[in-house]
Amino acid sequence: MTLTRRIFAEKRRYIYPLAAALVVNAILIVAVVLPLSRKVEGGEASAQQAAAALAAARADYEAARATVTGKDAADAELKKFYGDVLPVDQSQARRVVFRIEEMARKANLTTGRASTKESQPRDSTLGKLTVGQTLVGPYRSLRQFIYDLETSPDFLILENVSLAQGAQGSNALTMNVVVATYHQAGGDGR
Repeated sequence: MTLTRRIFAEKRRYIYPLAAALVVNAILIVAVVLPLSRKVEGGEASAQQAAAALAAARADYEAARATVTGKDAADAELKKFYGDVLPVDQSQARRVVFRIEEMARKANLTTGRASTKESQPRDSTLGKLTVGQTLVGPYRSLRQFIYDLETSPDFLILENVSLAQGAQGSNALTMNVVVATYHQAGGDGR
């Protein structure tokens, strides 16, 4: 007999249990360890996805919080605008637009015909008062008037300006302006 056969014959009682243990170990590796390692890899991938989803959710939360903060600030500014800047009713709006004549006199302009129109845009709580005014004077005075109108603390909107040459031989110009303001309208639109 060869040496290997002799060792195998003499140590058979150790070799069979050892071979059986190796076969059971291989079966356990294939049946238990490999599926668990795949499960761990899947768990790690899920954890990475969850971390990415958490980061996205935090970013969405911060964006929503910034929107709410911005909306609150805009609401406060709008409330301040309605309370402090905008005329509270039609009569106060009329007083504001009739300051145009004061500005014209201050700029050394002659006032001509004037027209007033009251309206309320549909689906709005605001009324609109529009005044058309003809002014006559030199260019420098017209510029001063527009500057005074634009820098006035009153809420006035210069909607239209048209300029025409005055009579021949005169350096006076004729300017037609349309100025508007808005006011809080009551239940009857005034």
